[in-house]
Amino acid sequence: MVGVTIGVGTYYGQLAELAAKAMQEKTGVKTVVLDDEHFTQSGLPAPHHLKLRMFDLVDTDSIVYFDADMACLKPWKPQRFANSEAVVAVAESARPLHVHTAQDWEIPVEQYFNAGLMILNRRHHQGWLRETERFVLTDTKFKEYDPLDQAALNITRHRLGVKLELLDRRYNWIGYGVGRLCYEVPVFMAHTLKPENKFANIDFFKGRYKPPFDWHIEINEDEMNELKNHSLCLKTGGAETLLRFNPDGTIGPPYYGDFGQYWFVHNRAGTPLLAICSEVQILREFRRTPEGYWQSTQRLELIAG
Repeated sequence: MVGVTIGVGTYYGQLAELAAKAMQEKTGVKTVVLDDEHFTQSGLPAPHHLKLRMFDLVDTDSIVYFDADMACLKPWKPQRFANSEAVVAVAESARPLHVHTAQDWEIPVEQYFNAGLMILNRRHHQGWLRETERFVLTDTKFKEYDPLDQAALNITRHRLGVKLELLDRRYNWIGYGVGRLCYEVPVFMAHTLKPENKFANIDFFKGRYKPPFDWHIEINEDEMNELKNHSLCLKTGGAETLLRFNPDGTIGPPYYGDFGQYWFVHNRAGTPLLAICSEVQILREFRRTPEGYWQSTQRLELIAG
């Protein structure tokens, strides 16, 4: 497996080199930066399209692609996904732009992934990347709609029926640096460290910036495995709402009130707590009762299936 990122131009070139070094140190995966020379020789219209030719440019059977503005914060093992038939990625945040994009192209919203981190292999995915390049360069509707690669990758994956495996957002925390929650959960890959400061990642890698890490939330993987792919019935007064707990730590759709898109189970003082979160904060926590349901001021009951 090889790690691949793109660094074209002075700023992204420096950023990519630093991101690649951190990725290699924390994953043990050799990394390659696709740079100005690769872009010039490609004849492609934009640098980000280089990811569509990764298997032509890098001699490897498996790739973990990561955007240059991602920072690997903790050790993890992308190698375990090296031969997956599925594209391995993380779901995009359910902001209006992404929801509308998915709806416009008839993609299930919960399957719309962020292309900033992808684990791919040559056998199953090189043809998909080539079809995506063809689509980007020739599809009239898409040219008017979105010049970037993420929407195109989602459209062609869905059309071709390429399998998708979604990891939870610890592997690609979009909008990192907004709110406290991102600093409290141990995160493997942060997608930008401080959105309002484009140089924050460079400053971090060079030791000039230290995010306020407070990794005290202990994820309870066993309890999470019990809830994955189940629906829970939320009861508030006389009203009931079914919430689907997806295996990648997302909810639904439908989502929880106040736009709770994420869930996880963590331990506090030896007790498992089910947390429902927005992009930036925990909205509500539930404690499991002896009767088997999760209770706060509201009540969640497990529904089979």
